Amino acid sequence: MEPDEIKTADLFALPPGNWWARWVCRVIGARTFHWGMFITRDDRGWVITESTGKGVALTRFNYSRAYVYRIKDTGDIRWEKLIGIVADYGNYPYDWDVAFETAIWWLLKHYLGKLIPRWYDKEVNCQEWVVQIADELGIKLIPDDEYPMCTNLENSSFLQLVGEMEQRRNTGGLQKKEAPGGK
Repeated sequence: MEPDEIKTADLFALPPGNWWARWVCRVIGARTFHWGMFITRDDRGWVITESTGKGVALTRFNYSRAYVYRIKDTGDIRWEKLIGIVADYGNYPYDWDVAFETAIWWLLKHYLGKLIPRWYDKEVNCQEWVVQIADELGIKLIPDDEYPMCTNLENSSFLQLVGEMEQRRNTGGLQKKEAPGGK
């Protein structure tokens, strides 16, 4: 995969970058931690959307390494449509308490076999944000009764891992690395 093979609405997923994220990923069996979406490419690189500590953002892709996932059977999605979705939700703050809600949901599901209803509010973390955008496009990445988290996105039947990207510093370019497992 070359940089120009990334398509509008492809998702990126970052591996955990600190001890806390690595520990969480080890516990839940995930290889990724932070998620976002590619919007459009210009002469300075990719414009992306993600939810960070400041909330929903439209910014530049500046990560050194990421897995790239493609939403299956979407056809061509226009970047203008995605900008409109970002504008509709652009004042949503980061969902700081969703980690607690997700942890309770995950523990109850995995250890007691019980599901609690998902709580919806006007705050989003990064996984909630990519699920919300896909939902606005008419695509369900995960079932409605599941909390968005790395593992259910990584295992979504609606996503295809298309590669692992590394960004060269000072060039804004991306290089291909083979997808894990030769996918």
